[in-house]
Amino acid sequence: MLFAEDARDFRELVRDGLQDRGFAVTAVEDGVRAVEAFRWSTFDLVLTDLAMPDMSGWDVVRAVRSRWPHVRVGLVTGTPQYLEEQQEVVDVLVLKPVVLDTLRRAIAGLT
Repeated sequence: MLFAEDARDFRELVRDGLQDRGFAVTAVEDGVRAVEAFRWSTFDLVLTDLAMPDMSGWDVVRAVRSRWPHVRVGLVTGTPQYLEEQQEVVDVLVLKPVVLDTLRRAIAGLT
């Protein structure tokens, strides 16, 4: 799984929490790096923050869906007002503040 989140502490908390629950997680600090991560690895799921600089979560969703249509995508967001800009369907949506067990169950439900 690939997780893109610009807030370092939250990114590390989610990465570590999901790894402790048995998930393999690569965490990156923005959407540009998320798309670039596909150069050196493959992922079955991309979770992305919605409000990020340079490349929004919606931009990440569109890039992944257009290049790797078999990859599932999801949003983790603390800015639900930006959901109104939705132009893409996502496989999972989790609102912040995140409860790790809720996120784990949402992800596990995709398999």
